[in-house]
Amino acid sequence: MIESKKLKLKFAFILLVIGIDLCIGSTPLFSLSNFNILKKNHKLDLSKINLSNQGFINYSEQKLFWFIHISDTQFVWSTNDSIDSFNQLLNETFHEIRPLFIYNTGDLVDANRGVGQDVEEWKLYRTALEDNNMNSSNYIDLIGNHDAANDPNFSYYLNYSMIGRNFNSLQFSFNKSFSFGKYAFIGLNTAKESYNLYEFALLGSLNTTELDWYENELEKYKNFDRIFVFGHHPHNNPPPFSIISNLSTSGKTFFDLNEEYNVDYYLSGHAHVHSIQKAKNLLMITTSNFDLHGGTYRIMSLDHNYLSTSIEKIDTWPQAVITYPSTEHPIVEDLTQLRVLAWDPNGINSVEWSLHSVKKEFQITSWKALDNLDLDDPLWKGISDFQFNGKYILKVKIDGGSGQIIKEVIIISRSGLEFEFSINLIFLIIVLISIAIIILNYSKIHIENLKRREK
Repeated sequence: MIESKKLKLKFAFILLVIGIDLCIGSTPLFSLSNFNILKKNHKLDLSKINLSNQGFINYSEQKLFWFIHISDTQFVWSTNDSIDSFNQLLNETFHEIRPLFIYNTGDLVDANRGVGQDVEEWKLYRTALEDNNMNSSNYIDLIGNHDAANDPNFSYYLNYSMIGRNFNSLQFSFNKSFSFGKYAFIGLNTAKESYNLYEFALLGSLNTTELDWYENELEKYKNFDRIFVFGHHPHNNPPPFSIISNLSTSGKTFFDLNEEYNVDYYLSGHAHVHSIQKAKNLLMITTSNFDLHGGTYRIMSLDHNYLSTSIEKIDTWPQAVITYPSTEHPIVEDLTQLRVLAWDPNGINSVEWSLHSVKKEFQITSWKALDNLDLDDPLWKGISDFQFNGKYILKVKIDGGSGQIIKEVIIISRSGLEFEFSINLIFLIIVLISIAIIILNYSKIHIENLKRREK
């Protein structure tokens, strides 16, 4: 009798392991590709910054724009090669990709590893911007913790940075409007008042004055289609990389405000890693230090209000971003539309796509060509009649005059997601039944063993 119950117990354990394994194995995979501020209460409205008309496409039902995100250029100023890479970003890369702007989220200089400011670093930084004709409409920079080290009045940032010297500010905002939508870009000062060698901290900080300014900007932009927020420190990484928030006058933290005003994106640096996380409706993107791999930056594209992103390297061509299906929202109703932005100084010859299996990674469809709508624009698009149901790898092959690359994103159909949810529910039921059987049979065996000992 006991042996029979032990067999049932073993069987239940097997079911439990299988159920858990299947639950984990069938979880949908979403590829997210691959103020001079001497007065902290100074309010500044830069909503009328005149951005150029580059970096967007708005014709034939195409609704998208793109920009470049970099961070932590602090190590650039130590070698000529790194300085050359930064100059190349501001010159060849900028003129080829033609982004709305380049956004640098701080640690512009190293400040002798945080010991104290080095005026020579700041001069090299400012010279690079001036030599490459950067201005406040196409290049934006925030203050990082290294930029504030041993400088309680932020005098170096205010005299040498783009935003500091042009607007005498540490926090600012501007907006950009197209026929297809209105978009807000808010830059925050997440650095503390100042740092010295003994209190040099990796945590970010937002005080009441800064939060009041932020709340005011969010109120101004609350009806915009998308809100982008930029800060040096990551949003909610575990210590030592995160933000310590005070309360605004209205009693709200930085995190409360993001949730209340439905902030869509928060972009940062500081942690020297590439990272994408999502909490509720907020997509948090961290970009690594610029000097990584000889020059690293991130292209960001918003296509029909969904974000896509691609990590790229200086002097590596061609470069591309799959904008639809987007990396932000890989669950799609159908696969009838495909869109890709592609660049190469030596020209793009062709852009093709195909679908591949996720598990075995074998090719399902043959390579099919996308069309370039306008020779002056980097957009390539195509249509598909593939009956899309399930989870796949969408691969895009870009052939340019400088070489060939393949970009990919994992996508899943809504019907496929519903199917996987049903399968997961079945496996969950198996797990619960198995646990019940194990508990029941274990109890019976234990009781029978007690009875035998009593006899």
